Order: sequence, then structure tokens, then C-alpha cells
Amino acid sequence: MMPSAAVPSASTSYSTSHSLPVMRRWRSYFQSARRVPAVSRASGSPNPPGPDGEPPKTPINALEATIRRKQRELETTIRELGMEALDERLQSATQMPLNPPYRLSTLIAESVPQGRAVLVFEVARSGSETTTADLAELAKAYVTQGGASALVVRTDSEATPSGLRDLFTVQQAVPRVPVLARDWLIHPLQICEVKESGAAGALGIINQVTGRGTGVMSSFSAALGLDAPVEVVNAREVEQLAKLGVVFYAINVAVGLSVSMPGFSNRIAHGLLGELPFGAISLVGVRSLEEAAAARRSGADALLVKAELLQSYGKDVQALGNALQYAVTLDD
Repeated sequence: MMPSAAVPSASTSYSTSHSLPVMRRWRSYFQSARRVPAVSRASGSPNPPGPDGEPPKTPINALEATIRRKQRELETTIRELGMEALDERLQSATQMPLNPPYRLSTLIAESVPQGRAVLVFEVARSGSETTTADLAELAKAYVTQGGASALVVRTDSEATPSGLRDLFTVQQAVPRVPVLARDWLIHPLQICEVKESGAAGALGIINQVTGRGTGVMSSFSAALGLDAPVEVVNAREVEQLAKLGVVFYAINVAVGLSVSMPGFSNRIAHGLLGELPFGAISLVGVRSLEEAAAARRSGADALLVKAELLQSYGKDVQALGNALQYAVTLDD
């Protein structure tokens, strides 16, 4: 569990005076990265856990296909924008960081010492008939009836035809609540777009996808005042990222820790939470009340309540909120 003073700081993890060299290194990396980085996670594989309780390493064809699609989309965008204009856009973004910055991590820092659970609800379309206006109403209900402390909006093209417009609309509906984008983030340009939309941060930096670019993505996000948890799946990643100054970690968000073994994801999440460096912030994704309770008992600072759990309650948001509060309330 994090101490109350632990909030990401651009001064400690990113120096704007070094922003251009950092972005040039990233540009070189992205230009040369024509292959999808090796991706592994715990999936539906029957393989047993690896050493030290780590998830079994299995190739994720669906994830690889998604990242390739995102790379193609970004390559097209960057080609149209031009590298000089890209550098200028990234550089200018650091000159006007969000104010106030780090809204989610600040909320966590204020809530955790008081023993209050920070619940982050995922706002997602339930079908093709769902409109942007529907998402705005859903967001209001999650906050006023469900007890959500923050929201996450899916912006990937496979999740919504409206992209960042959904994100902007939800922010307008609940202006007092931190709203984050959820996408597959592999380039700083995407971070710029999230910041320009007015969001408080973004989910979607996955260490097993971005590899050696993870530190750049994390520090660039911090320079813009954005909360951008880095998703990890084993203790080795945590150790490496801690050396790079990463302070906000995500577990079981996009790269699921689920295999056909009861309680497996709970055990892995518990182990990873115990490996986080002192002062780190944690966000754990949950699909059930049981997972929510287990993550809270293991010391998770915040819970991402995924759309699968939210939609299972239909329109009875009040019942959902009551059930979640009961599940995550720790006994004295």
C-alpha cells in the first residue's frame, strides 16, 4: 500500500530539458520497430505457472494482431504528419502540462490513508446500438449511484466508432471526476492526443508490448501531468521498471492473468502487489466481486472495475455500488 505522499512527479521521472533527446530516441525506436515485440502473458493455456509463481509464457495471437493494427494506424498518421511536425507536437505538449496534474494518483494518495477504496469504473459500449450520449448517462450513474471515484473510457477503434469523442463527452458529463482513456499505447503521439482531449490519464502502456520504450512512454506521460500506469505481469518487470523511475503500476488490466485454475489471477496479483517498490501506486483490474475483495485484501490502492462486471448488473447501478462497497470494505 502506498504512503500518502506518493504521487508521480515530472521532476523526478522526466526532465523537460532532456525531452527532445528522449523523443528522438523513441522516434528511432519506433521507426526500426517493424515487428511486434515479443508478447507473453497468462492466458487460457493449461500450462502451469512459471518459476516464482509467474504466469506461464504463451504467445498471444489476438494481442499481437491488435498491436500490429495499431502500428499500421500510427505509421499512416505519422507519415501524413511528418517527422518534423511530430517532433514539434511532442515538444510543445511538454510546455503546457495538465493543470491540475496527476488527478487519479492524487485522489488515491488522499483516499488510501483513510482506508477508502478507490473504484475506477470502465465505461464501455455494450453493443453497436450504444451511443456517445448513452455513455455520458452511464458515466453519471456510475458516479452518483455506483460510487465510482474515477472512470476509464475505451477509445480504441475496435471498441467504439467515435474514438476520443466518447472520452471528451464523458469528461463533460462528470467534470469533477478523473477520466482516463483506455487504448493500446505504443507511441508518445497517442499520449499527446489523450492530453489534448483533456483526459486525466491513460491506460494501455504494457511493458511486454512496448519493451525498451516503456520508460519513455511513462516519463513522457508524467511530463504532461498524466497518470499512465504501466501494466506488468511478473516481478522481473517490476524490478526493471522501478530502476527507470516508474511509480504507477497496473495489474490484470489488458494483459489478463487468467488461466483455467481457480484463484490463479488472485494469487498472481497478490504476489505482484507484494513486489512493488515502497511508495508505488497500484491499479488492479477485476471482473468479479471475489476478485475485487481479494485485490483489496492484498493491498491494491485502486481497482479497475471492468465492463464485464458492470454490465452483469444491467441498469441496477445502485445494487452494483452496494455490492462493491461491501466487497472492498476491510475489517478493522
